[in-house]
Amino acid sequence: MQINKLLEKIDKFQQRRPALALPYAIIKKYGDDNGGYQAALITYYGFLSLFPLMLVVVTVMQIAFHNQPTVRAEVAESISHFFPMLSTQLQQNIHSLHGAGFGLAIGIVLTIYGARGAADVFRHTLNNIWQVPRMRRTGFPKNIVESLIVMLTIAFGFLATLGVSSFSAALGHAQWVKIVANLAGFFVVLCVFLFAARVATARRVPIKDMLVGSTFAALIIQLLLTFGSILVSHQLKNFDSLYGTFAIVLGMLFWIYLLAQVVVYAVEIDSVRHLGLWPRGLQADKPTEADLHAYELYAHVDRFIPKEEIDVRFKN
Repeated sequence: MQINKLLEKIDKFQQRRPALALPYAIIKKYGDDNGGYQAALITYYGFLSLFPLMLVVVTVMQIAFHNQPTVRAEVAESISHFFPMLSTQLQQNIHSLHGAGFGLAIGIVLTIYGARGAADVFRHTLNNIWQVPRMRRTGFPKNIVESLIVMLTIAFGFLATLGVSSFSAALGHAQWVKIVANLAGFFVVLCVFLFAARVATARRVPIKDMLVGSTFAALIIQLLLTFGSILVSHQLKNFDSLYGTFAIVLGMLFWIYLLAQVVVYAVEIDSVRHLGLWPRGLQADKPTEADLHAYELYAHVDRFIPKEEIDVRFKN
């Protein structure tokens, strides 16, 4: 009884304070939406497309900059800005490919396959978080077009940020250069994430209602790109002592999953705010209006056809 009374006081306390109620509602909805599972799917397809992409990059570098080791080193360093653990591998394997045309073709095919899967999962995740009924989600062939747009948008963002990184490296290591590079990188990530999220979501959400989550994602991702090498290096030490050769693979999975978690939480922020799904209750037997609204939305997600009707009722 005492525990229930204490829990009730804590619940009322957090519900009356937006600084507590909103974060709790976001975390609760993340759990309701199986956010960890969605992030794991993004990680799988992201990983599936990443290594073929590196094969493509290495092959292109071999063909285009065969006699320019300095340029190859700068490109590899720029890529390590995104994937801190790959710089050494790119440098070591830049001369190892033979039959570059065949390797390039295989790499492109596998990259497109993995990227298409990642784009599909990204669209599914966003529609799931925004509680879009299945009957309203994009079907064939428009879904292929949307996935292609998402893929091209992310590719453009990758190349744009890579260009910013290379350009800032050419200017030197002055403090003002680092500040400008980070601001430019933040702006690029913000625009890319906002556009990709808007295309991938079947619910017609105003751009202004997606700015908070997109800003959060851009800020955290830029911080990870800036300081991620420290985090990954620390994590790789733990992996290396336990898994040896497989440490680089586990390190990549850890890194991609971390970025995927940021993406999922960013979308959850906007969905909770836009759909009015807060404050949420701590006690299952004492749901708030936001709880009931959320459960009603969850029920309607599985509507497959317009003729299907779902009646949601709650007992007093």
